Amino acid sequence: MLNKPAKAIPLFDCKTTQQVIGQQKFLDAFKTILDHGGYCQGPETKQLDTALANYSNVKCCSTCGSGTDALTLALMAWGLKQGDAVFVSSFTFVASAECVAITGATPVFVDSDINTYNIDVAALERAIQEVIKEGKLTPKAIIAVDIFGSPCDYDAIYAIANKYNLKVLSDSCQSYGSVYHGKKAGSIADMTATSFYPTKPLGGYGDGGAVFTDNEEWNSLVQSCRVHGMSPDDHYDNVRLGLTGRMNSFQGAVLLQKLTVFDAELEARCKVAARYDNELDSYFNRQQVLPNCRSAYALYTINCEDRDELMAYLKERGIPCGAYYPRPVHTQTAYAKWSTRALPVCEKLSKTVLSLPMTPYLDDEQMDYIIGTMNEFANLKKSKAA
Repeated sequence: MLNKPAKAIPLFDCKTTQQVIGQQKFLDAFKTILDHGGYCQGPETKQLDTALANYSNVKCCSTCGSGTDALTLALMAWGLKQGDAVFVSSFTFVASAECVAITGATPVFVDSDINTYNIDVAALERAIQEVIKEGKLTPKAIIAVDIFGSPCDYDAIYAIANKYNLKVLSDSCQSYGSVYHGKKAGSIADMTATSFYPTKPLGGYGDGGAVFTDNEEWNSLVQSCRVHGMSPDDHYDNVRLGLTGRMNSFQGAVLLQKLTVFDAELEARCKVAARYDNELDSYFNRQQVLPNCRSAYALYTINCEDRDELMAYLKERGIPCGAYYPRPVHTQTAYAKWSTRALPVCEKLSKTVLSLPMTPYLDDEQMDYIIGTMNEFANLKKSKAA
C-alpha cells in the first residue's frame, strides 16, 4: 500500500504561481489600475498585446475577453458567413465548433488521429472532398485544435489548405507555450486564438484570450469586431457586426506578471511529463507529441481501455483526474444536426482517454505516489488477465 503524500495533489494549480511571483506585485499592479481608472482594455492590455506578440514573434496580438471570443473574432475578421464550411475536430471543447456556428457558417466535423488525438489529416482531406462533391457549402477554413497542448501536424495541414485554398486558424487555447518545428504557438498559422482561462498553461484569474497574426489588416478587423464592429474613425458608427470581446485591465495585469515565470513553468511541465513518459507502465498509451515539437502540457493525457475503472481507482486514492472530453462535439444536442460522417476514432477516444495531474509545481513525493498508484493498477489488471 502506497503512502499518500503530505500535500494534497491538485489536477490543476492556479495558486502557487502567485506565491512564486509574490502577491504584493499583483496588488501593486491592481492599485495602479484603480488609480488610472482604465478598467477595460486599458494600458495593461495594450502592454500585454506587445509582450505576447514579442513572445510569439508575430507582428500583431489583440487581447480579448476569452478563448471563445478569440476564435470567433478571427472568423469574423475573415468574413465567415452562412454557406461557408469550416473543418474542425470533434474531439475538443465545444468552443472550437461553437465559434463557427456563431458566424453562421457550418462546422464540418473531422475524425482524430489515434496517436496524437489531433485532427486526422487524411480524414480532413476526405471531408473537404466530400463537401466539394456535395456542392452545398463552400470550404473556407480549417480550425486546427492543438488538443491538450500538443501541436497539430501543421505541415500536412498546410499542404491540404494550400491545395484547396483554405485559411488555417490555430486553436491554441490549450497550447500557448508550445513549439512546432522551432515556431512558437501564435506564429504558426494564418491566425491563432488562445485562452487565458485560469487552468491554461498561461492562465489569468478569470476569462481572457488573444488573437495572433502577421496580417495587419486582419488584426484591425479583429479589433473592430472586438468592440461591436466599431469604426476606428467614429466610435458611434458600427460598420460591421461584432461582439463585446474586450479584456479587462486586471486580467492584463495578472498575465503580465505571470509571463515573467512562464518559461520556467513550461520547462517544469515538460519535466513532469517526462517522468510520466518514462515511468508509467506500458499498459497505458500516452498521447504522442510530434517530432521536433514541444507540448505546452495543459493536460497530460493517457489512453486506457479501462478508463472509467482507472478513474475510480485513482479518485479513491486521492488522485484527481479528468475525462476530457466524454462527449465529442458532434454528438452534443446543439451540434448533432451537423454530424454527417462517422468519426470512430474520436468516439473511441472519448471513452478511453484520461488526463492526470499536470502542474509545474508537483513535487517528487506527489509524482512518486501518482506514478506508483497508476502502475499498481496496471499490475492488477495484467495479473487478472494472465
